[in-house]
Amino acid sequence: MPLISRSNTRPLITGLLLASLTMPAQAVDLNRTLLSTAIAGTIASFGLACYQQKTPCTLAQEMASDRRSVSVDLGRDDTLQNRALWLGMDWQGPIYESDRFIVNGRWALNLQYWYSNESGVRNDNGYILGLTPVFRYQYKADSLRPYLETGIGPQYLSDVWLENDNKSTQFQFGSILGIGVAHDGYEIGYRYQHISNNNIQTPNPDTDIHNIHIGWHF
Repeated sequence: MPLISRSNTRPLITGLLLASLTMPAQAVDLNRTLLSTAIAGTIASFGLACYQQKTPCTLAQEMASDRRSVSVDLGRDDTLQNRALWLGMDWQGPIYESDRFIVNGRWALNLQYWYSNESGVRNDNGYILGLTPVFRYQYKADSLRPYLETGIGPQYLSDVWLENDNKSTQFQFGSILGIGVAHDGYEIGYRYQHISNNNIQTPNPDTDIHNIHIGWHF
């Protein structure tokens, strides 16, 4: 028996899509909560992987070349619009697994293009290139499988200016927190992304992007 029926999951998918389109960028408290959860979840995930002596906490990165993924994120931060392509390869073997629950992950390379809807900004478009270890917590089921994912990785900006925000450094960190459902070879959900330089240099204005996430596994 699947843990979640398809009919019961449709409202969840609809809610995720609407939330990513309508969530206001001014919701500072919500963004801080999402960022804190992403950081705590990633630190805990690294701790679990290191305790289990599994990738990515090993010198030999054991990869599953037959388990790859490609995904597209469409989102925004106020007037900034984001389009992202993610290419991933799973780690070999799960970090943790039980009868109903599995923790695994992948290395994911992201290429993002952003542009501004606001006129007169100092920089109205640019690119972001990054590499992120993505940890995934997922229930096992016969059909639809709900998941939670988190990760933090280095990002490189094509310019220190995003619209009128001076990010100080082109080297940044990207934190992600996602929730969604997977079915067979595809998945759909919501993904939050925070980009900052972790106060390596100031000013360090926040960039919080709320995305619709669609992915395929092959």
